[in-house]
Amino acid sequence: MGVELAGPIVVGVDGSPTAVEALDWAAAEAELRGLPLRLVYAGDDHGPRLGDDVDQALPPDGAQGVVAHAADRVRLKYPDLAVETAVVHDDPAHALIRESDTAGMVVVGSRGHGGFHDLMLGSTSLQTAMHANSCVAVVRSSAKATRSPVGETPGRIVVGVDGSAESDVALRFAFDEAERRGCGVTAVHAWLGPITTGAAGMPFVYDMDTLRAQEESVVETALAPYRERYPQVETHRMTVESSAAAALTEHSMGAALVVVGCRGLGGFSGLLLGSVSQALIHHAGCPVVVAHEGAKHGK
Repeated sequence: MGVELAGPIVVGVDGSPTAVEALDWAAAEAELRGLPLRLVYAGDDHGPRLGDDVDQALPPDGAQGVVAHAADRVRLKYPDLAVETAVVHDDPAHALIRESDTAGMVVVGSRGHGGFHDLMLGSTSLQTAMHANSCVAVVRSSAKATRSPVGETPGRIVVGVDGSAESDVALRFAFDEAERRGCGVTAVHAWLGPITTGAAGMPFVYDMDTLRAQEESVVETALAPYRERYPQVETHRMTVESSAAAALTEHSMGAALVVVGCRGLGGFSGLLLGSVSQALIHHAGCPVVVAHEGAKHGK
């Protein structure tokens, strides 16, 4: 049985091109899951609160016009989808965190203007990633290259695995999403080899085959219950000696989605709260979903 998100899909809108891409992605996700879509502008009727730019001003009808135009766009493609709009007079981080209390998922563009400028790239990103009570999806611009790695089928769900409870949450979301979309899952486990010399320059001796086998067992153990629960989902396992940022970025190219936990162990420690998040948001070839352990699910 699939994971049922409890609450609407909430998407931040501000009229920017990347926000429109986030809107389209969120609408498709809401349609896929049979959930209502809530469109939220954070700012005020006089103009953007963050990233103010005279060349990117609000339309004459203000913030209400932004959400109205966004709603019209969604209803044109999904006439039966339940859509609601809201203009929130607050800063973006507070607005999104508050929305996440009742949302099944919060969706934002990787960059924008208005209330969502530089979202997930600064203090707003840290607050949202750390405190959201729902899954958070960051939709990157489709203008980026999306060529798949050699030998990998495009359109798969890529998920970061490290054996932690947080990565288990990501696995649960990834397999459920793959089942809904009818695609496969690529589970990526990144690890870095040990230090080879001591302080005096003396070499440390390691059995690299044993180390690799141990790392591969982490992925196998993590995947086992999901392979049993979702037998129809084709699963690929990737265990790579690399940094987490490089591994996830490479395998995200051409993927439908890359899913990670908000924190983790080993190569995924602090994921989406530091340098790895910056790399993924800047360079991932697909939308990024941060699966929070505290996310609300239905029965």
